[in-house]
Amino acid sequence: MSDHHIVIIPAEPHYLPSAQQVAQAKAALWQWMPEAESIDEQVSEHVMFHDCGSNFEYVRCHLCAQELTLPEWHLLMDQDYDAQRGFALLPQTLPCCGSVASVHQLDYSFPQGFARFSLTAINPRTGAMSPQQTESLQRHLGQPLRVIYRHV
Repeated sequence: MSDHHIVIIPAEPHYLPSAQQVAQAKAALWQWMPEAESIDEQVSEHVMFHDCGSNFEYVRCHLCAQELTLPEWHLLMDQDYDAQRGFALLPQTLPCCGSVASVHQLDYSFPQGFARFSLTAINPRTGAMSPQQTESLQRHLGQPLRVIYRHV
């Protein structure tokens, strides 16, 4: 049986909202997704990668729009990751056009991202979040957000 998750992360990977902001955001999510199995918050000491599971289609350079091969992307991810410190999000030379950027800046389809904080609705039994819902959560959490639709 497969699961669907809606994962909300701050656009700024190191941002951590206050407990009050998290409580407000979770209350809003429960209002919009009352049939969700759970709505979980996660705070990690280091930046983690939040993937879209089997929804993954491609990774492209945000500058030249060329698609990176999986081995190229995996190499960039491996070079940026340290088991003790998580993702550093340091600038690296991209194999496509030679520009310098971090793995956080690449274009992911479906959206994916890097963050220390996340809210995850497990099997919310809803469709995609509306732009109005996303804007509301941004106000609650005090930060622009990325919404990740994960299929596992």
